[in-house]
Amino acid sequence: MTFLSPEWCDAYVEAWKNNEELKKGLKKFTGNFVYRISDKEEVAPLQVNVEKGEITYHGTLNGDKIEFDMWAPFDGWRQVVQGELSVKKAMMAKGFGFKGSKIKAAMYMGSFERSINMMGTIETEF
Repeated sequence: MTFLSPEWCDAYVEAWKNNEELKKGLKKFTGNFVYRISDKEEVAPLQVNVEKGEITYHGTLNGDKIEFDMWAPFDGWRQVVQGELSVKKAMMAKGFGFKGSKIKAAMYMGSFERSINMMGTIETEF
């Protein structure tokens, strides 16, 4: 499956549903986030809405106010998903970006990192 394709997004949601540790870490989190590929505008961003650790919406941008926005070039995402670059190092790397409440992100950093690392469990074509 191609990264951020509709099929890939469905697989990401299934992986989330089966990740009890992730859901437990986000049981007090309600909000949304977006993953974008900054150098491939033809690839639609993935919006994920979460309520108390459970995904309530996933898909293209639906007009909701975005709480957390993350972007990186395609090769940067590849490096993170394939485990060549840690999430923390990626956030400091050139081309990676993040917009949102730093305080709230810090509160849930372990779970946010887990949700991104989980991408590596999905069979992904780059």
